[in-house]
This record gives sequence, structure tokens and C-alpha cells, in this order.
Amino acid sequence: MEAGRAVIVASAVARLKPPRATLTHDAPAAVLAPPVADAPHAEWRGLPDDVVARVLVRLPVVDLFRLGYLFSPRWLDIWRAEPLYLHDRQFASPRIAAADVADAITNVLELHVGDGVQFVGVQGESGSDDDGVISDDDIYGHDDIPDGGYEIGRVYSFRVETTRWRADQLHRWCAALQRGRVREVTLANLTMEGHPDLPQGIRDCATSLKGLHVFFFTMEAAHINSLVNLRVLGLYGCTGMIPRPFRPESEIRVLTIGFSYLVNVVVQSTRLHSLEMYNNVVQGTVIVRDAIQLRKLQLHLLPPTRPSKIFIGEAPSLRSIGSLDLFNTVFMIKGIVIQAGMVQRPPKMRSVRILGLRVNYTEMGHRVPREIEQILKCFPCLGRLEIIRYDEVAPEEGLLEAGDKHIYQGNNFFRDLGCFSHHLRWIYLTAFRGGKYELALGKAILDEARAGTMFKMLHPQGSYTDNISNQLWWALEHFRMTTPNHAVRDRHVSIILT
Repeated sequence: MEAGRAVIVASAVARLKPPRATLTHDAPAAVLAPPVADAPHAEWRGLPDDVVARVLVRLPVVDLFRLGYLFSPRWLDIWRAEPLYLHDRQFASPRIAAADVADAITNVLELHVGDGVQFVGVQGESGSDDDGVISDDDIYGHDDIPDGGYEIGRVYSFRVETTRWRADQLHRWCAALQRGRVREVTLANLTMEGHPDLPQGIRDCATSLKGLHVFFFTMEAAHINSLVNLRVLGLYGCTGMIPRPFRPESEIRVLTIGFSYLVNVVVQSTRLHSLEMYNNVVQGTVIVRDAIQLRKLQLHLLPPTRPSKIFIGEAPSLRSIGSLDLFNTVFMIKGIVIQAGMVQRPPKMRSVRILGLRVNYTEMGHRVPREIEQILKCFPCLGRLEIIRYDEVAPEEGLLEAGDKHIYQGNNFFRDLGCFSHHLRWIYLTAFRGGKYELALGKAILDEARAGTMFKMLHPQGSYTDNISNQLWWALEHFRMTTPNHAVRDRHVSIILT
């Protein structure tokens, strides 16, 4: 269990921004005056407090406690006057025993927080207002700090991703985080059996917490709704009432759900900007409605998700849809099912600029171009298209050869699509494995991509031989000379093989 969970945590955190706690270790080394023989470290003691603060924040945690006194007898006060970014990976250098890391985290956290956050007034200082833009300032901004001073004992970020902890240690962390008015928490449950409830101590951070990523807990709707200022939420391997993750008036801007088994997911929020679902099995429907600020919808669903439904109602700001599975997913826009051969006129979503489609060539065969064409009719202003293969090349398809016929020539696929004529600049065939159907689809797209500037085929390492690469190169060179698309023939469209 523990090993499997650790793999999931590593995969998920790789998608997150690197924490500031460990980024500081990559900063240039601090240059300090060498100690004088009769006055060791005397020059270091002469550094101003703000310079000492910049040195201390770049020391690994263990070095900080061993060397801090060399810079100032007030090093602890200087350190506590800076917000704490604590990440368990900081304890890997210099290394301490894995069994001691949880206790070390407790000691550092409680020493920094002390009795809780204290405000120190400074004449002439002023704070900054929240500008409403989604950025790091949504988590690390100063909108809750009074003008004219700074805080002591504040915790900005607390990330425990690889450490094994006990319930009593977690209880002490939560108590300190509440006193330190923590802004961001990432917490992985690697060893506790099952899915315990989200700790009450984290829920007690309701007024300060703005970012939360949790692994292998039970998350009920009431738990999330109690975090009234939360703006970023990530749920990984969690159970509970996550299908309705927040109230319509929720402050959450970014929601990520990963490695979960779901039935129905309903997103109805006027403030949500991004919904990302990775490695989930969804047996029901993903419903997005009244999401007037939603800009990004990323859906990477796993078998046996068949069929799942994606229903998009009102989402006038939606710009990006990623990993839409054409074989396993029923795609609905404003109540209309989008499919090849449909009689109804497909609805238009002019706001969408980026689209990613996952394709199973073995199951869909020659239906692939027609299905893609029907989807693209809904997005007349599309600027970037990615087609991702997720099956292997079957014998009935076969690997491409330089002399293969253009099997879709004359079928008029993608003709009269507005995006192909005016907007579609970048086209990607991702996980390209060298199949005949893939090459045929690429040719059909290039025949009509008159606004295109780049067509890129990206193949997984080791997916095919050098001979296939050579065959592909010759096939495309011959295609350039015969295609009716002047943009391709005159090399205004770059064709890239990687």
C-alpha cells in the first residue's frame, strides 16, 4: 500500500509548482567575508538584519539551526520575522534519519510559530491589496496583513509529501498551523490505513487557508465548504462527497481531482477558472454549468471509463479542453450530443482556443477523421489542436511505408472548417507510433490546414525504428509535392518529427 501511494504522490506533485522552500536551495551561493583569525565570524555578525534574513532563508533547515547564531545573536527573531515555507524534502540535506523527520518538522514548525502570529507595526510601511488575478499572490499575498508592519510566526507553506507520520504528530502540526495562520498545505497520508477524515485541525484553519492538496483522505462536502477562503484545491486518491466539491458561491478558482473512482461530478461555480481531472475512473457524468469564468477543462480518464459523459452548459470563458477521449466519452454541449453523422447543427463555442483529443485508432479505425471533424465544428476559433494516441499499432493497421497511398484523398475531410482556414496554427500528433492510420490522418489534416504554421509528430521513445523514421520522412516529402494546400507545398507549414 505504502509504495503504491508514494508513486501516486510523486506523480501528482510533479504537476505542482516547485515549492519556494526547496527552490531557495538552487539560488546562487551567498558570498560572505572570510572570518578573521582573532575574530571568527566577526564580519558576519556585522551584516544588517535584512541581509541575514536572505542568508538564513537559503540555508537547509538543519544548517539553519547549526549555523544561524554565527550571523546574529538575534538570528531566531530574524528568522521568525520571515514567513515560513516548510517542505519535508528540506530535511534530506544534510540528511537525517527518515524516522526522525516527522519530529524534526514538529520542532521547526513549533519554534517558528511560537504562541502564534504577532503583528509588529513599522511606521511608513504599507501593505498591498489583492488584485483579484490568479497567481501566487492568491496564496502568498498580503491581503490579510494590516498596513504598516510585518508579522512574526507566520506560516505560508507547509508540504509533507514523503514523510511517514503518526496521528499525534499530525495533531501537533495542525495546532501549530492554526496558530501560524497557514496559507497553503500539502499533506500525504502514506501509512494510515484507509482514508481518515480530513483533520479537524486543518479545517480549523478556515479563515487563513487558501491552498490545499491532500492525498488519501476522506473529503466530505462540509469539510470543503468550511474552508471559506480556499482558492486552490487538489484531491488525490480521496473518497467522500467529492462529486459536488463546493458551493456555487465558493471562492475556489482551481480544482484538481486525481486517482479517484467517481460516479458523477458536478461543477457549478461562478468563480472556478480551472478543472483538472487526472487518472480518474468516472462511471457517470462530468457536468459543468454556470461556470462563467471557467477557462481550462482537463480530463484524463482511465478505463474502464466506458462510457462517461461530459456535459458543458454555460461556460463562455472556456479556452482550453484537454484529453477528451473520443472513444470512451459522450461529449455534450448545451444538451446536444456531438458525434459523427449528427442531424442537429452543432453548437459553437468560440471561446475555445486549445483542444486535446485522445484517440484509439484500433477501435475507431477509419471513423477517426470523421469524429474529429464533427468535434471541430464546435470550435471555429481553435488555434491549437493536439491528437493523442493511446493504443498500440494493431496488425490490421500496420506500420507506415513511404509508398502508402493517401487513403483519405478526395474524402474532403476538414473542408470548410472555419478554424482550418483562419485560426488553427499549431497541430500536434502526440504519442505517434508510426501507424498507417496516423499518417493518413496527418495528411488529411495538412491538406486543409491553410492557416497552419507548425505540424509536429511526437513519438514515445522506442516506439518505432529508424527505418520507420526514414519511411515517414520520405512519405511526407512526397506528400508536400502533391498536396493541394499551398501553405504546405510552399513550406510555410513546418513539419517536425521528434
